[in-house]
Amino acid sequence: MATHVGAVVAFLTAVVVWQRAVRVVTRAAVASLPFDGLVFSGFLSAAVFLVGLALLAVGWARYRGVDLGVKWPARAHWPLIVVAGSGAVALIAATAVLGALTAVPYGALAKVQYGTLDPIAPVLAVAGLGVLVSVPGLALVCQVLVQTPLRAVFGGERAVIATTVLTSVAFVSDTGGLAAVPSIGRLFGVALLAALVGLGVVVNARDVDGWRRLFVLGGLLLVGIAIVGSALLGVDSIAGVAYALARVGVLALAALVYERSASLLASILVYLAFALTNVLVLLTTAGGPAPF
Repeated sequence: MATHVGAVVAFLTAVVVWQRAVRVVTRAAVASLPFDGLVFSGFLSAAVFLVGLALLAVGWARYRGVDLGVKWPARAHWPLIVVAGSGAVALIAATAVLGALTAVPYGALAKVQYGTLDPIAPVLAVAGLGVLVSVPGLALVCQVLVQTPLRAVFGGERAVIATTVLTSVAFVSDTGGLAAVPSIGRLFGVALLAALVGLGVVVNARDVDGWRRLFVLGGLLLVGIAIVGSALLGVDSIAGVAYALARVGVLALAALVYERSASLLASILVYLAFALTNVLVLLTTAGGPAPF
């Protein structure tokens, strides 16, 4: 049990280190080119980063004998996948509508703003790069590197809940989209929460006195309150809360379809629906100065 829970933290730490290393190396390599290589650097970084994630995921799968689920979903699972993908679209659309009703620009929530006079080609290139990295990156990190180890500990539907909680702590804040790499502060929160969850599982499996059990449960509660409180401190609008909850919902939907279908492509479709809807809303609300 401790091995699997520790593996989740180790994997997320490796993802953070790998992303930073890739950025440093690719920037240094592109800096020597005789042309402006900003877009090229972005795509090169994305490709190298995703290759590293894939190798880590494949290595873990072979070591533990885990089926990654790189297969087309069975026909029986398509209704659930369609509902989940539609749910991801509906969550973002509802957030955008709520933001419009409460005078909170969607760009202020996503921390992205496109101007009406911006050339469309660079905008689509940047947006496409974000989708290219986030969609497969989220599936590899959340489902393979987080959900499969937790499935070995909790099993079935409880692994879906545990995955949603840990990935929400890692990737969801009051503003910004969903990225496959947590910040250092959120990584620390995941490590602390994972340690307490692991301790709770051990205590629950053993015959310990009520005080020790209460101590562990109290620690989990306090950490949970601290994490939720830190996330809500920067939220100054109802739309901000809705945007955070929408991304939690997307993570939950992706974890659910992966558990039910055993197909990584099912989760990728959910993340893709979220990412494309996010970009579409940003493009349709383009204009004016950046609201952040």
